[in-house]
Amino acid sequence: MSQALSATSPSQSARSAYQDCLAALLHPSITTYRMLGQQRAGVWRAYLLMFASSLIAGAIDSLVPFESQVVAQSSVDVLLLALIPVTALMSVCSLAAFAWCAQNVARFFKGSAVYTQLVYVLATISAPLLIVDSIVDQIPVARIVLVVIYFYWLAQYVAAIRALNDLSRMKAIAAVFLALLMLGLVWIGVAFLIGYSGILLP
Repeated sequence: MSQALSATSPSQSARSAYQDCLAALLHPSITTYRMLGQQRAGVWRAYLLMFASSLIAGAIDSLVPFESQVVAQSSVDVLLLALIPVTALMSVCSLAAFAWCAQNVARFFKGSAVYTQLVYVLATISAPLLIVDSIVDQIPVARIVLVVIYFYWLAQYVAAIRALNDLSRMKAIAAVFLALLMLGLVWIGVAFLIGYSGILLP
């Protein structure tokens, strides 16, 4: 048994993040997500993967604003360029916070995974879908597809939580829903504090 594990570990460690994203995109399943959860990739690989894909998605989303600025003013707003890495950092923080909330809820339901596993698998799911989402967003007639992509995205999150934590479908759905609810409440609180401080401060 130990020899089998040692024989398979080099191939697992040699897998690139690109291969993992392709596996999550082209072969989404409980088996795939369990395999990805065994990569021992670490949180920084997950964060880097999310940051890189967010940069690509942000660049694609900025194509239309850049083009309109060049045509109208023959110039490009540098602030728009600077916002791309800021948005990418926000995407990384959102993924990290969601994975933390979802894994803690899953642990409450007697889930067996750890945060490192879940955040990496969620990153491999999110990275290609972010790029697909940004490409579809450039096609006005196809923007209704964004709703389908969003629900598919959530369905894959549910499958990933099920795969890594050995939970039932209903418990995994509850973990995703409660994680989104917690994040939503935090964002509402932050928005309220910013608005409240804007009222109090001169």
